[in-house]
Amino acid sequence: MTEETFSSSKILKTKCGECSSICAIPPVSEEAGYFYCGRCRPKATPNRSFEEAAEKVLFPCPFECEDSLAWGQVLEHEVLCKKRTVVCPFGNCTTTMSLQGLNEHMKTYHKSFYQESPKQHQLSIGTLDLIVRLNCIAFDKFVFLFFIRLERKADILYFDYNVFLVSPQGYDQKELNTLQLRMEIEVPNFDLNITKLIHGRNINVYRDRFHCVNCLYQKCDKKLHENKCNWITNQIPVNVKEHLETDIFYTIIVYKNETPAGNSPEYLECPNCKNYMTEEIYLCGNGHSICGTCAHGNRCTVCSSNMQSSRNFALENLVKHMNVPCRKKCSGCTFIGLVTAVKVHENSCKYNMI
Repeated sequence: MTEETFSSSKILKTKCGECSSICAIPPVSEEAGYFYCGRCRPKATPNRSFEEAAEKVLFPCPFECEDSLAWGQVLEHEVLCKKRTVVCPFGNCTTTMSLQGLNEHMKTYHKSFYQESPKQHQLSIGTLDLIVRLNCIAFDKFVFLFFIRLERKADILYFDYNVFLVSPQGYDQKELNTLQLRMEIEVPNFDLNITKLIHGRNINVYRDRFHCVNCLYQKCDKKLHENKCNWITNQIPVNVKEHLETDIFYTIIVYKNETPAGNSPEYLECPNCKNYMTEEIYLCGNGHSICGTCAHGNRCTVCSSNMQSSRNFALENLVKHMNVPCRKKCSGCTFIGLVTAVKVHENSCKYNMI
């Protein structure tokens, strides 16, 4: 049997028999004269002749952006394309819109979960074992989605959360790094108050096929969604004892983190343990600084290269003379001092909250 020959024009005209999109995602398979893309049939046996020809073709973006995509790049590009369409991440809403239109959609149709200034939200924990909440937060030119997943197991209520950046797409990482989100949690029944910080540098980009309410419930039937909850990575365990009904209040505050000198002293923090670095500071093979406690026997947590015995003497000398704020500054602490003094102060700072 003679193998079929595929020209570039024929490749670009071949549509999937299920989703009707160009067959630009491997494996591309054939059955009864119809072709199917890898999105629709990811485990099918590929048509080798088609794929060998496709490796020489540049494919257009499905969302009509200006990028031309090589074979194997389309699926990854779809997830992060600035012009992509998304389905509303709320569980009971199936509205489709452009990514740029998501903020306005949230503000118009989900306004009780939308905030442009800090406000308190309430969660009533009854007999349900699992509750998911989503808030849209607008601050300056930034828009965030804040996901919360409450799961009760025996006497422990697990408060899981994560935050993602929706816009702007062409953001300046340095500007995002100046932002912090502070979440204040109050459980009146137990006289419990908890404060958690999320630094701007730790906020990832929103990916609509992963980050949705139904996916957190693992009951998602939205097209192309992963239906997984392993992306909500921050967790606070709360012992609610035998109480079946508990009210939890939470407030999310976004602000710019500016030190008295006008610059964030992030380079003084060990990228592994996040403590201020003092005394011995070591360098990895690529020049990243790690505190003496974390450096011994470990790989660099920034680039995974082996740690060296070389010391960063310049930074060690700078640390001895530099004033920095207590890292509970955002909670109200006004203490400022040398790094060594701040480390001692933080052990007993009255703003420490577990």
